[in-house]
Amino acid sequence: MDIDVTAILDKLKDGKSAKTKTSLDKLNETLNDYYAEGKRDFSITTIGRVSAEAGGVGYNSIRATANKHYRDLIEAWAAKAQTTTKKPPTTSPRASGQDYKLLERIDDTAVRALFGQIIRERDRYKSEANMLKNQTKIIIDKRPVSAPLTQSDSTIEMLPSLTGICSEGEKKALQSVCTDEWLEGLGFQANALGQVKDNLGQEILPRGFLTGLRKLLGEVDDGER
Repeated sequence: MDIDVTAILDKLKDGKSAKTKTSLDKLNETLNDYYAEGKRDFSITTIGRVSAEAGGVGYNSIRATANKHYRDLIEAWAAKAQTTTKKPPTTSPRASGQDYKLLERIDDTAVRALFGQIIRERDRYKSEANMLKNQTKIIIDKRPVSAPLTQSDSTIEMLPSLTGICSEGEKKALQSVCTDEWLEGLGFQANALGQVKDNLGQEILPRGFLTGLRKLLGEVDDGER
């Protein structure tokens, strides 16, 4: 499509500060390289990550209400690529495509990798469960189980299913995701149902995500809703 991105860039830079002009130039350079590579995912989430990795503005700056000029530039490149800034449908063969789409919304690389690991473990357990369903003979072990894990005032224990998967640093990273301070720092808000939304009301994490995570961390009792 015949889109004069250079003319659009010049118009967006008109009246802006020197710092903003530099950031626009850097973002335009990143978008140009991204387009030249044949990539067509121009969603704000993806471009925010790509731009940050290239040393430019990140997702939080791009999505800020006052920074519409960044989004306008991305939309221009998306139009040039004959697409939009909406996230394209996932082509992953995994059944948990929505979960991986949500992972893209997490800027922190360490936290994103940790959640990805948890999702993969969940998928593995689902696969094993499906294999068990196909067994013609199922033996139920009725022997007494060991005493449940307890939580002291100073230490939070992970559930057995995650024991050995997460290090202490990873546990702390997961715990930080559950805090209001971490969410507010990203402009997110959580409700009583465990759902997380951004300041535009768009869902970032689905209903039950935070409450489920807190139960895994032992921060709430199983009886809490």
